[in-house]
Amino acid sequence: MTLSLQDIWDATIGLARDHVAWAPWIVFALGLAESIAFVSLFVPSTLLFLAIGGLHSAAGGDFVSVWLAGAAGAVIGDVISYLTGRYFKDRVDRIWPFDRMPGLLPKARAMFERWGFWSIIAGKFIGALRPFVPVVAGMMDMPWLLFLMGSIVSSVIWAGVFLAPGYGVALLPW
Repeated sequence: MTLSLQDIWDATIGLARDHVAWAPWIVFALGLAESIAFVSLFVPSTLLFLAIGGLHSAAGGDFVSVWLAGAAGAVIGDVISYLTGRYFKDRVDRIWPFDRMPGLLPKARAMFERWGFWSIIAGKFIGALRPFVPVVAGMMDMPWLLFLMGSIVSSVIWAGVFLAPGYGVALLPW
């Protein structure tokens, strides 16, 4: 028995349709993992967000619930990273896993020192620095509400930017 690409596609969409309620939870977990320092290096959320967006759309899922779930996960991950920096301060670079990647914290710190609040928003779109900018914001005692505002804005934009193309592609008349 040979399977055609159409058979594989139909099976995949069927699986997505049968489990459409799981999509927001999966995207929440990916957003969370992507925003926690070090964990994010092992989570290919960009590709997964694009794929999930397309599958979820093709299965009849709505964009808003998945978008907000991804953003909420990213905000919580940012808060965990911020609190890590706030708690450990200048000792962060001496604890695992930060001591395994000595170059990332100085880069995130330079970005934060130059751009302040805006580094929280821009940092969300710079791969390896994404979870380290919140750590530095905590280390540098950025005011909590200012950090939280930047995290929410950047997370909402980030989740939308990486989920929306999948939804758009799924809506094309193939």
